[in-house]
Amino acid sequence: MQTFTYYMPVKLYFGEGKLEKVGELAKSLGKRALLVTGKESMKKLGITDKVIKLLEENLVNVILYDKISSNPTVEVVDEGADIAKKEGCDLIIGLGGGSALDTAKGISVVASHGKSLWDYIGEGKVKENTLPILAIPTTAGTGSETTPYSVFTNKKILRKDAINSPYAFPKIAIVDPLLTKSMSPNLTADTGFDALSHAVEAYLSVNANPLSDMLAKKAITLIAGSLVEATKNGENLQARANMALASTLAGMAISQAGVVAGHGLGMSIGGILDTPHGRTVGILLPYIMEDNLPEASSKISQLASCFNIPSSGNVADDARKVIDAVKKMIDETALPTRLRDIGVSEKDIPKIAEDCMDRPDMANNPRKFDTERVKEFLKLIL
Repeated sequence: MQTFTYYMPVKLYFGEGKLEKVGELAKSLGKRALLVTGKESMKKLGITDKVIKLLEENLVNVILYDKISSNPTVEVVDEGADIAKKEGCDLIIGLGGGSALDTAKGISVVASHGKSLWDYIGEGKVKENTLPILAIPTTAGTGSETTPYSVFTNKKILRKDAINSPYAFPKIAIVDPLLTKSMSPNLTADTGFDALSHAVEAYLSVNANPLSDMLAKKAITLIAGSLVEATKNGENLQARANMALASTLAGMAISQAGVVAGHGLGMSIGGILDTPHGRTVGILLPYIMEDNLPEASSKISQLASCFNIPSSGNVADDARKVIDAVKKMIDETALPTRLRDIGVSEKDIPKIAEDCMDRPDMANNPRKFDTERVKEFLKLIL
């Protein structure tokens, strides 16, 4: 009998218009908030000002930190933590995509415990409570609102890596699908494939369990039915809601099971070449699924129902059909299909292979990699 643990401490508020509750929810966590967000899109859309107004109406003082861009760095987090300490903040709010939410988590850790962000990279480095985190995702991809992970880039050593701590779970997450309607088709596809990669990789992980499988399969079903539509018709609120829910569920799944080699390789590629994360892991996804067929064809075949593929009774055939369905989604959303499309060249492969091998994601993979097999694998999909 399989044994496992399940821990999901995030209080989730999901649905259209739930952003209106941010003031009263924030007030339950603190009185002085650092609002962590990006410089442009949230401000242009009026969302930053709306959140500030709702917070202030509930007597929550706001300090704005709007320096967040994709692939957040150590320096940005450390600066934000210094501001949070100087201003006496007792609450960190992340507003935006995964980068903003991850930065909020990192700031919470550093502001609470001192040192620098990179001192806490890895698992088990954060050993006590952090400042409470309220997460408000505006994209449907990372699922950071329901994970203990936060990913950062160290440009000095060209390494992307993560904090993994139960103390980095947000206390509250507000997932309002209305906030995702402004995403461009490209961003919708990129973030959507990040969510799909999370769900599929959690499902394939050697650490998967019955509960993580349930979450992953529901996320895959929602994405299979909605990602193409959300990409082509961003005004379709039902498709947006399905993707927002799928992203959150996929975050819950990886919180229990982790991810596999698609993310292990994707993190190394992103750290070395600063590539868009969702696009990188999306390109890798069908190839990782194919590579795992010798060890996981039966499990992959069980995803056929998520894509409305009738079972043929032949495990190998059904598994191939699932992978073909993922490739079809990539084609229909115009996601790139080769690593060279995002700037990877053959000269980068040895460094990527060297960088990825110590990542737990590689150990979670059903079919094991060594450095030479990584090199051959990457050359095939270059």
